[in-house]
Amino acid sequence: MQLPSSSLAVFVLAFYAILGLGCAPAPEIKTYSVVRTEPRSAPIPLDQVDHILVAILPQDEKAWFFKLSGKKPAIERQRTAFEKFLATVSVGNSADETPNWSLPEGWTERGKSEMRAATLLIPDPGGELELAVSSLPLAGEWEDFLVPNVNRWLRQLQCESLSRETILELGDEVATQRGKATVFQLAGIMPSQPRGMGGNPHAGLGIPAPKKAPPESKARADQARPSELSYSTPTGWLPGEMNMMRKAAFLLPGGGPSDGVTVTSFPAGGGQMSDVVANVQRWGRQVGLAGLTGAEVDELSSPVEVGGFDGTYVELSSPKESDRKVSLFVAMVERRGQVWFFKMLGETELVTGQRDAFRQFLASVKFK
Repeated sequence: MQLPSSSLAVFVLAFYAILGLGCAPAPEIKTYSVVRTEPRSAPIPLDQVDHILVAILPQDEKAWFFKLSGKKPAIERQRTAFEKFLATVSVGNSADETPNWSLPEGWTERGKSEMRAATLLIPDPGGELELAVSSLPLAGEWEDFLVPNVNRWLRQLQCESLSRETILELGDEVATQRGKATVFQLAGIMPSQPRGMGGNPHAGLGIPAPKKAPPESKARADQARPSELSYSTPTGWLPGEMNMMRKAAFLLPGGGPSDGVTVTSFPAGGGQMSDVVANVQRWGRQVGLAGLTGAEVDELSSPVEVGGFDGTYVELSSPKESDRKVSLFVAMVERRGQVWFFKMLGETELVTGQRDAFRQFLASVKFK
């Protein structure tokens, strides 16, 4: 039974397809209805409606966000440039590599902050716009990752959350140099807030925006966070690049910037993050072992103890026929509602040569 129109609030969400560097076809408009929870207010002029235009691009264990916010007329004026920009985006095979792109004419780039890999400034007649480039860890299924992100953006726009089915209908797959990204354009009313480069693009996920980004030297030096864990660093391992997700990071001796060890932890999240089979299958794809079965995962896995907690250890390497041989050694343990990942990734010859050092490192870990 259809509800009376007076009890519904209708919001419009449009998505735009990108065909190479050409112009997008006329956007297909889709509508959805939600039950009104507040009294009807005076109509808002269309040129005052806020839009969020965002592309989400997966990169192995990370997802990149390219998020542009502004009033409807400004977003419409910049849509073509946004599409052309996305078509140039590329990222490497390592989750440590940041994207590359070509900026449209007039766009400029500012330095990174703790919450953003970059802020792109876009000139517009209505005032300069910011495109925030950021990332979050990617675990589980792609669709399960998209839904909560779209709903938090809707909350930012003061709109009701949508069902999984509705969100998946409204997304559009588009081409980048890396592969397919998913694009959403959302409309609503954004609460007034101060604008400034380096704001938190992940508001609503419980990740606080820093008051000030720490200098890189401090981020690199903060290898052991005393309140969480301690360990012994193997001979020859060098400090790696730290970020807000990493508890420790190291570069392997004789390797490049993508050959290293990282330690991260995430909430168990109802079992999805701690699903051994799903994680190993995802890591397998990262080194070229697509389609691992549950039985194959069991065969590749072995028990491990880290910091007094039982976990799973796995070694994954590229198939012999691969042009580039890479290996990923991982230990994962669950402790007090957090899943900890200890990973060594890099060229196969280098990683296998550090196997004993990695196992000694795992044996030295103590949680606090």
